[in-house]
Amino acid sequence: MKLIRFIILTLTVLAITVNAEAQCKQRFVYECALQSNGLIFLKEFNTKFTAGNAQKHKVLLNKGFMYTLSLCNPADAPYANENNISHALPINSMLSLYDKNNNMLATTSQNFKFTFYCPKTDVYWIHIMPLSPQTTCAVGILSVMKR
Repeated sequence: MKLIRFIILTLTVLAITVNAEAQCKQRFVYECALQSNGLIFLKEFNTKFTAGNAQKHKVLLNKGFMYTLSLCNPADAPYANENNISHALPINSMLSLYDKNNNMLATTSQNFKFTFYCPKTDVYWIHIMPLSPQTTCAVGILSVMKR
């Protein structure tokens, strides 16, 4: 009976720990999404980097809409603001938008967001790439401007 209680207690503690970590990560995504004032949030791309590889995300964009893609780096990045989101140099990661033929359409190379007018309903690719081996994650936010 004591063994069963011990196992239940251990599993409860582990479940609470895992849930707390997930909440912290989700809170960062939420705070990043709040940075897009006046836009309609569509999707987040919560990216965890492994061995410095870029992460690719497929998305369908509709013709005639003005989209905004923004990038947030974690709080451990230099120059993080009061919400623990980095929006200043040095840039730790980069977000780029590609068409289905792998042509780069826009990038956050010098800014943390860009606006894209979609000329054609099609599948597009969002690439999020670390620029430093110390970068472990970043969040991309896809928003649309109100019509």
